[in-house]
Amino acid sequence: MGFFSNKKTNIARIDHSDLISAPYAKFSNLPHAYREAGKNEIDIQAYRTRLERVTNHPVQMLEQAASILTSLNITTMKPAQRLEITNMIFSQVYPALAIWYYKYMETENSLPESKERRATLVACIGALNQLAIAYQHYFRDLFSIQTRKVKKVQESLSLAGFRIMEVLLIKQRIYALRYQKLPQGDWNNCNNIFFSMAFHNMLDHRHGLKGSIGLRGRSSTELRKGVLETTIRRLYLSVQLFGIMDVSTWPIRLFQIPDAYLEYLGEKGLKFALDDGEPLQPGFLYADLYQSYPMRPERAVKKHEPSALIDYTGFFNTLVKDHEEIGKMKFISNFDGTKISRPLLKLNEEDRIPVLDMMLMAFHPRKRKQKRHTVFSDEVVKVYFGKNEVMQLLTDTSHGNLEQVAKSRKFIDTLAQQSAILANDDNLHMRAAWRIVNFSTGGLLIRTRETGFNNPVQLGQVMAFTPEDNISKATVSVVVRLQRHDDGFVEVAVQSLSTEAEVAFLFDQARPNNDSGNVCILYRGMDDNWSVITSPAENYVPGMPFSLVRDKGERILLRLGDVLMSKKEFVVFEVRSPALN
Repeated sequence: MGFFSNKKTNIARIDHSDLISAPYAKFSNLPHAYREAGKNEIDIQAYRTRLERVTNHPVQMLEQAASILTSLNITTMKPAQRLEITNMIFSQVYPALAIWYYKYMETENSLPESKERRATLVACIGALNQLAIAYQHYFRDLFSIQTRKVKKVQESLSLAGFRIMEVLLIKQRIYALRYQKLPQGDWNNCNNIFFSMAFHNMLDHRHGLKGSIGLRGRSSTELRKGVLETTIRRLYLSVQLFGIMDVSTWPIRLFQIPDAYLEYLGEKGLKFALDDGEPLQPGFLYADLYQSYPMRPERAVKKHEPSALIDYTGFFNTLVKDHEEIGKMKFISNFDGTKISRPLLKLNEEDRIPVLDMMLMAFHPRKRKQKRHTVFSDEVVKVYFGKNEVMQLLTDTSHGNLEQVAKSRKFIDTLAQQSAILANDDNLHMRAAWRIVNFSTGGLLIRTRETGFNNPVQLGQVMAFTPEDNISKATVSVVVRLQRHDDGFVEVAVQSLSTEAEVAFLFDQARPNNDSGNVCILYRGMDDNWSVITSPAENYVPGMPFSLVRDKGERILLRLGDVLMSKKEFVVFEVRSPALN
């Protein structure tokens, strides 16, 4: 018998003797409180004064808060005293967290990360780490599997669990601002809180959030009216959905879309279902109390209880419908906002299809067709980020003596291979060579040490990579994922488009007297079909006829086909022409 029922999507507690021994309220990485707090260490007014002195210096306030809590989190004290101090500190630092969160939500992140941004976000994470630990100590002190004992402290326990989940959600979002994922220990704690609260049927107690960080924008109607209230169930689903969608790899401007859909669909989107122990059917995701990662479409190798399933078919079907409606509207060139879900209306037109594709793929990940090969040697590549750099590379290597071209490009190509050499020549171990982690015919995963001298890298950016010793063999690609690691290295995943590309010019046939063409990249794709990379500013649409002048001066007639990819920096069109073979 499973732990959860599916009556109207409510999760009901089922008393089973085999669940009593589960490690409820046992958290990962929780430090042992081994020493007694002194009188000065429980002086809440002294702590408040200490934080108020640095109110105008948000980073210092966050660092002070982390320092205070780090000391308190290894001391023993009365639960009520711990809670009072922790609540005060959370209230004091929340405005500082909000300042930095909203500031960095307004600008797209890129590599390298500035020192200010890194220091600020690391300070936010440090304070949140210690807040979570403080609330976990309090929660563990109050929790019991005996219903009689819990009834006496039900409201306090419920609010403590709620605060832990709120802190983990904020922490997850701030990690994402750095292209980092929520650590495994935090996923374990997230699931532990959820199942511990479910044990006492307390998932739907409503509490007020400290604010709206990570859930929605500052101008939400609820916040203008007063405190925004929600439940542990809702926060848990938000954290899970963010992880399932791998949102930390998305452009920052799209971070709030999964939550917007979650709010828009309500109970119709994600429903908890009874876990009967049978093999998972399509449309269901699994989690258990022991899990240290987001919900997945398969259960753990070793059977664990308590466990839960989420039925995501309502969410998925809505995404499919939106995708189909936008496709129809593009075909007839007539947009009707009443036919798509509300979360899409605030997006730029070019973002709607890509974000739907990312969410649909997260629920139904494609099986890799190409075998991915791990590289064990130090294989170095040269990388060129941005459409302008790619076009310059293609132009240079298409003319003249390659040996002379290599000499003229020596400085550029050195930077493309090892961009930090100029800044860190005295620290050889810090040299940031781009090295291959693994590869397939469909893409490449490369890794480098992040420094302030790396070439700027952004998601959705055109790039090219070449072997270390041959710049004429360029593979034109797109940056599809960034991930920053705690060891100072970053990984960039790229999707290969073509090994056969050239710079060309498009001339609009509707204006035959216009001799000013627009530059583009013409390429033969991995599927042997031809495409062009153009600028979004040109406002081209499928079906437009063009005269194209190729690299060697050949002029051909072609017509634009379907849009294959749409990004902030470029648009890819399929092209059709009998002259292309």
